[in-house]
Amino acid sequence: MSRTLLAPLAPFAPILSGPSRCGYIPLRAFSTSRAPRDAARDAEKAALAEEQKRIYAQFRPVVDAFDAPIDMAVAYGSGVVKQANKTGPPPLTDFIIATPSARAFHAANLKQHPSHYPLYARLIGPGALSWMTDKLGAGLWYVTMVKFGDLEVKYGILSTATLTRDLEQWETLYVAGRLHKPVLTLHLVPSLRAPLEANTRAALCLALLNLPPQFTELELWEKVAGISYSGDPRMSVPGAENPEKVRNIVRGPGVLGAFRGLYAPHVGGVGLRWADTAAQAPSTTDEGLEWRGTGENTLTQPASHEHAAALLAALPLRVRQRLAAHFRPTVAAALLSREVAAERREIRERRAAAKAAKESRALYDDAEFWRRVAAQEGFVEVVNNEVRHIIKRPALTQSVKGLVTAGFRKSVVYSLAKFRKWLAGRRKK
Repeated sequence: MSRTLLAPLAPFAPILSGPSRCGYIPLRAFSTSRAPRDAARDAEKAALAEEQKRIYAQFRPVVDAFDAPIDMAVAYGSGVVKQANKTGPPPLTDFIIATPSARAFHAANLKQHPSHYPLYARLIGPGALSWMTDKLGAGLWYVTMVKFGDLEVKYGILSTATLTRDLEQWETLYVAGRLHKPVLTLHLVPSLRAPLEANTRAALCLALLNLPPQFTELELWEKVAGISYSGDPRMSVPGAENPEKVRNIVRGPGVLGAFRGLYAPHVGGVGLRWADTAAQAPSTTDEGLEWRGTGENTLTQPASHEHAAALLAALPLRVRQRLAAHFRPTVAAALLSREVAAERREIRERRAAAKAAKESRALYDDAEFWRRVAAQEGFVEVVNNEVRHIIKRPALTQSVKGLVTAGFRKSVVYSLAKFRKWLAGRRKK
């Protein structure tokens, strides 16, 4: 791609090549008081380190209990990152486990933990289980309501290849969407760090497309947290999910600091400013933005088409492909509109020039195309519809698959527990 076409993306260089960061997501916000900031931050880091050690010591034995090969293991959900307005008995602790080979994982796990599988799964063996894991639903095999010491656990198994595709391309947004939110990383191979960073960069860009020029920090994190639920059928089915789930996630104790830590590598490259310093040079740290307050402060972003175009161009490949197919000027439209005809000619000319320069550039990589999309009224709703379309079918089929992988009895008990959570959420509305 030529430098001219890349020019609109220049402000986004930090997000497109941000530093790789890994480790445990902070579960408590750091001090934002400027004068004693360094001393306060050191004290809080020390306290946070102790808290992380405690949480790590609680959940790490689950990962160590597996003989099967593991590339990534994270604990997530309300059992790990506390939600606001959370009442009732302790929830299941949710885990996602990525393995280099689903077949090898099931083979080892059937020998070590046969009781985790329903009878039919033990009978069909690891080969068939591997096929069901990879090919059905969103590519996971879920085991629910099993005990590891004092913890009652639900864990999902998927191949590392499936995870990588979802993180980088948003193939289903099933696991990628869960990793938009704070999780506790218990094990991670270095090769997965870049795909994880790409996933959070894309989530931030999509959230900003859905926000006005001014918004609060809490509104930003609600948009990020809500991406994976936007097309999930369970959010509209009574008893499937708490209707206040997104709000409760963002307002949980310590979660504000967790979001800040997770997205710190990216916020400096997307034009974010505090509203009271928008006309000044940005107040930044080595992590991009100097966080302040408890989430109620107002942030601002550029209101230009160029900014929106750069956000669009930073979305994952599958989303851009679907958008390019939607906004591509058609022959029929060109016959009715001189503007569309001129756009088609210009696109052909740019492609010919790129071919002559031996550059490979599809329409979904064309910066000028994204500027034109960003100038169209209502383009954000088209983006959201495409994202919802990506999420909807895998979320539905994975939910059905989960009932099969858990077995009949556990499925009934788990569904009843979900229904009780939904009722509790409805009463609080």
